[in-house]
Amino acid sequence: MILNNQQVDALSKYFSDISKILVASTVIGFFVPTAIGSVPFSVFMVGATVAMGTLVISIYLQK
Repeated sequence: MILNNQQVDALSKYFSDISKILVASTVIGFFVPTAIGSVPFSVFMVGATVAMGTLVISIYLQK
């Protein structure tokens, strides 16, 4: 399946938004614990890795 430029741009923005949501939910949650509890280190590492991966995909699609 070959995507046109508009579709690639939309997909890139989608991956960028996923990266932002993952950073907000896991990475920031690790450093700002709440009354419910803190994010475990394993969840932090997986969230940070997936966030970085989606950011790399987004940047790759923008080129």
